[in-house]
This record gives sequence, C-alpha cells and structure tokens, in this order.
Amino acid sequence: MSDGELWSLNKNIISNKHWQLIREAIRREFAFETIFGNTVGEIEKYLTVFNIQLLPTMVMLLQADTDEGACFDKAMLETRQKEIYSRIVQMIEQDVDGIITVFGQENIFAITAGERDVALLLPVELHDQVDFKVPAKRYGRHIKAYISKDLNYSISVGIGRGYDFKQIRKSYAEACAALKFKFYQGNGAIVHYNDISWCDHESQRMFIQYETTLLESIRKGEWQQTTAVINDMLDTIGRSRLVHPDVLKVRVLEMLTVVSRVAMELGAEPEILLEIKIRSGDEIAGITTLSEIRTWLAAIVNEMCALLQSKQQAAVVRAVTHAKQYIMENYYRDISLEDLARREYLSSSYFSRAFTELVGMSFTDYLKNVRIKKAQALLLTTDKGVAEIAAKVGYQDPNYFSRVFRVATGKSPLQYRRGKTSKIFCITEA
Repeated sequence: MSDGELWSLNKNIISNKHWQLIREAIRREFAFETIFGNTVGEIEKYLTVFNIQLLPTMVMLLQADTDEGACFDKAMLETRQKEIYSRIVQMIEQDVDGIITVFGQENIFAITAGERDVALLLPVELHDQVDFKVPAKRYGRHIKAYISKDLNYSISVGIGRGYDFKQIRKSYAEACAALKFKFYQGNGAIVHYNDISWCDHESQRMFIQYETTLLESIRKGEWQQTTAVINDMLDTIGRSRLVHPDVLKVRVLEMLTVVSRVAMELGAEPEILLEIKIRSGDEIAGITTLSEIRTWLAAIVNEMCALLQSKQQAAVVRAVTHAKQYIMENYYRDISLEDLARREYLSSSYFSRAFTELVGMSFTDYLKNVRIKKAQALLLTTDKGVAEIAAKVGYQDPNYFSRVFRVATGKSPLQYRRGKTSKIFCITEA
C-alpha cells in the first residue's frame, strides 16, 4: 500500500479538526524547511495527500512598524508578529479578495520569520519580472490594507521575485533585502526587490570624514556639535539612499568604537564605555529606519559624551585656576591662550570657552585687566616712565599701552598718575 493510500485511510479515522491541525502543521513545516532548512525531501512526499502543488512562488514579507525607541521592545514585537500572522491566516481562510479562488488555499503558505516578520508565500506566473513588479506591489497594498485594518501601528512590506518553488529561498532573501529599503522610505513602505539599488564604494571615505569631524568636536568639548555632525551625516546618506542599511550599521558601530576609545583617552570610565558598546551592538540590529538610527545614535554618542563631560569638568576647573595663577605670576611675559591650553592638554577653543564661562570674561580681557591693574599700581607708587611701565606689564609698544589704559580707566597713564587719589582699577569676576 502506498503512502498516499495509508494517509487516505488515516483520514477516515481522524476527526476533521485534527486533520486540519495536522495539515496546517505539515504545510508550515514544509514552507519553513523550504526557506531555511535542508529536509524538504522528507516532507515533500506528503504534499499530495493535502492537495499541495509546487507552483512557482514569490515571498511577501510583512513587518510590524514601531515608533522610535520601541524597536527594542521584544515583547511588543512578538505580540505584533503573532497578530499579523493571525490576520493572514484569517485572510486565507476567508478567501479575501478571491485569493483562494485563484491559487487554492493549499498552495498559499504563511510562516513567522525572525523576531518580527511574517512571510507569505504566494503562487505566481513566471514571466518578465520587471512587468510583474507593478501587480505584485498592487497586491501587496491590498493585503496590507486588510491586515492593517483597525491596528494602532502600520505595516511595511518587502516583496521578492517569483521562482520555482524549490528555489523559494531566493525570493525570501530578495524580500528581506527589499524590506531593508524601508530604512530610507520609512514606516508603511511597500518595496519590491527591483526597486532597490546600493552603491557603497564611496561610503568608506564619507564615514571617515564625518568620523574625523565628530572626534574633533568631542576633543574640543563641543558637545552640541556632535548631534549636528550625526544629523548631517545621516541627512547625506538619506539623500543618496545608496548605502546599504547593513553597511551603515557596521560603519556606525566602527564609529562608536573609535568614539569610545577617544572618550577613554580623555578620562571616561572604560567599564561603562564597554557596557555602552555591548548594548549598542545588540540594539542596532533591531533598527529598521533612518529615523530610528538618527535618534538612537545621537543618544548613544551623547551618553558617551556625558561620561566624558562629567570627568572633564573638574579638570577644566583646575586648568582655569592654573591659568589664572600663571597670568598673575607672569603677566609681563608674552602669554597666549594656545600655550596655556597646551599645558593643560586641552584644545584652545574648548579652553577658551571654558575660561569665559568660569571666569565671566574672555582670556584676553582677563589678561588685559591684570596688566592694567599692575600698571595702575606702578603709576601710583613709582616714578618710572610710561614706556618702562608698559614693558613691565607686557606691552612693548607704549602708544598701544596708553590706548588700552585709557579705554580701561577713562584716563591716560599720566592723567592717572597726577590723580593720586584715584582708585586702582579692579578686576571683576563672575
């Protein structure tokens, strides 16, 4: 007796409910093994029992969309995946849009794939794939409209090309690639494999340029600028749409490695930076849109910068204190902000901004005020000439010294000396 005859006999003694369950289990297992496994031959012999034909088929991959940040909520993603799968099964059973009439229920398959996708396998006629793209996307819109009804989230669809059933894993791979293009189109996208194109050969140089700019901002302590650099980079990528999302994710992780290394060199805690790097490697896999990676990447970099900023604040206070002390002791020398910043291992721009914030005036004004105060004391307590006093407080040009002095005190050096009761000019600090 053949396998088919044995199954026919068994059908007579198995309840219809159980028979349906067995049939669905076989169909799901067959579809899964065809795409992901290597044991199709073991299941194929049972297909005729369930009237399943191996027709040319395309894969339509459906994915529940998420708002920014929610892409990391695995419990929610699993719930939405189950909901989509349930609605697809219902759609097939109810013959929505005549889908059963055309293809036959036994020849349509639906399985869950990964953490958030549902694969729908639909029989097609194999003809010119370019011509078939339009009706495939139209049918994708119909299916999406039915499944999305009354849901509080949108659904994106990736569509592969049609193949002989035993090559259906090619269509699945194409549907996955098409769905990745949602990265640029955003939530609710319907993308056919023939819609996408990638060209990554220029991306390496672009990433290096932006990485250099980002690191420069971090070294200078220009924390707000880091977000601007990230946004500019992602805007550039978004306009071209030529960088594969997987390539972008690899480049971003490489960038975060370099950023964390620089942050570590500048004083951030290595253990915390390592935790952030490990977390970022896990999280980035769940990101599916450019909008999500924009928000996520800015938050990760800002988190690293915050660690560095808290460490550097104490160092900056010490650096400014040292600078003020050095000026008070060496005001008559040629002093430059760049030299003082270098002595404290800080960038000149960062040191300049920090000095102004902590002292209440710029480095140049502070140095000038110290020198004028010393000049006032010399004018009132000695008989030295204006040129000699100018040199003693760091001004080699007496005329320039006189102009600076007049602006600061309202009098020339000689007028100030004649007014013996004049008060010495005071430095005011915030």
